[in-house]
Formats: sequence, structure tokens, C-alpha cells
Amino acid sequence: MRYPSLIPVIAFVLSLALIGSGNAAILVGDTQVPFSAARSVVSDGKTYDGHVYAAPGMQRHEQEVNGLPIVAILRADRQIAWLMVPGLHIYAEFPFPKAVTEYDSIEALGKPVGTDTVSGLKSARYRVEHEGTDGSALDGWVWMTRDGIITKLDGTYSSPKTKEVKATFELSDVKLGPQDPSLFEIPKDVKKLPLEAVQGLLSLTKAKH
Repeated sequence: MRYPSLIPVIAFVLSLALIGSGNAAILVGDTQVPFSAARSVVSDGKTYDGHVYAAPGMQRHEQEVNGLPIVAILRADRQIAWLMVPGLHIYAEFPFPKAVTEYDSIEALGKPVGTDTVSGLKSARYRVEHEGTDGSALDGWVWMTRDGIITKLDGTYSSPKTKEVKATFELSDVKLGPQDPSLFEIPKDVKKLPLEAVQGLLSLTKAKH
């Protein structure tokens, strides 16, 4: 996968886990219980294994791409996502797509169409299909526990600026328990850059491998 395409993958896999109203205090996927877990993302024929740390209103996703550690932090309370490259001490900020934030409420998902066990957790299966006013679109399935933990995603994400991305996401080794609040903040020594600049640096780093 080319690095520029990592952004729409993050937008789908991470933001789909936060479907809800732009003014809502609680979003779908905004877990009611803190937890950590291993997680696997598959897109464009490639598998990206990593970890997720979550608390109400916050998520942190860690993974390596071509040997380079990448961190994505979701702040549901701010409707903002941060993409951080710790090894380069840089990060970029981008908003959640409208296809995510324009859902009226959690109830907009409707009733579950089935129940499955994912990573040992009973998870209701929901159909997701929505196009935002900004042209972004989601189409797929979400598996979620009673406590709001997204255990699995499978579907596509697209926007006017990116081609359609198909991806799956699944948790394993889920461990409930408090998480360090600093996991969901950007360290003071990390510099903010425009998203395009971070993409460019990632592309240059990839070329050296």
C-alpha cells in the first residue's frame, strides 16, 4: 500500500468506529469501558497488525508500516483525529468525515441484524450505509459489544479526494482495565505539520526501505 492511501484507511477503519452525531456526547464505538487489545487491519491485500488502547471518548491505534511506527489518536470529545510518526517527532490533524459525524444518533444504526462471537466477546452485527454532505461515504458492517467495544469492521470508505478503500478490522486478546491518559495526548516535543507534509515525509521514508 502506498503511504498516501493510509489516510483513507485510517478514516474508514478508525472513524467508522465512531459513528454518531456531531453534537452527541456518546458515539457508536465510543466505548463505555476502558480496554486494550491487539488488532489487525487488512486492506489492499496487506495486513497491518497493531494494538489499540481505548477509554470513553478516546482511542489510540499503534502499528508499523514498512518498519515505521505509526500512531493514530481519536478524540471523540473533539471530533479530531491525530496521525503521529513518533520516530520523526511529527503529527498531523484531520477531522472526522461527514459520513461519520452526520449520523443522528446511536439509534440511527437501527436494530442489529444478528449476533456473533468475536474474540470471545458477544457482538451485535449492524449494517452501516451512509453518504455525507462532503461526499464521503461508508458502506459495510460493524460488530459491537453491549459496552460499545467495536470488535470487528468490514466494508468500504470513499471520499471525493480518495479512491474507494476496502478494509477489515478485528480485535483479539481484549483486556478490560484503566488506560494511561497520556496515551491519548500528543507529546510536547512532537511538532504539528500539515497533513500533506506528513504524507510527503512518509513517502520519502518509504523510498529508503
